[in-house]
Amino acid sequence: MKRFMLSLAVLAVSTLPMQSQNPDKGPAHSAHEHEMACQMMADHAAEVRMTSQTLSTNLAQMKATLPLINDINERSRWQSNIAMWQALADHFSHMAEHASHMQEMDCKGSPQMHGEH
Repeated sequence: MKRFMLSLAVLAVSTLPMQSQNPDKGPAHSAHEHEMACQMMADHAAEVRMTSQTLSTNLAQMKATLPLINDINERSRWQSNIAMWQALADHFSHMAEHASHMQEMDCKGSPQMHGEH
């Protein structure tokens, strides 16, 4: 009989739902995590904006130097470099806009608005 009761106890315990390894830490913890994520997003957006501005400034200097180059081969090389750097500057400009937009969208309101508890 003891063996039967022990088997029932083991069976009952094994059918209980498992507790999460990461239990909910409550609204205060979620709000803190949300604030930290928003700060990281804001920092990233600022870094991308700064890189975009630096690229644009350097590109403007390259473009201003181009008319001063008389050698046809060297001028052609500079034009190719300008085209490559223009593509990169455009890409970073787009990334800066996207990062700012994502930061604005994800960080408006409280964490509860974004499906967190």
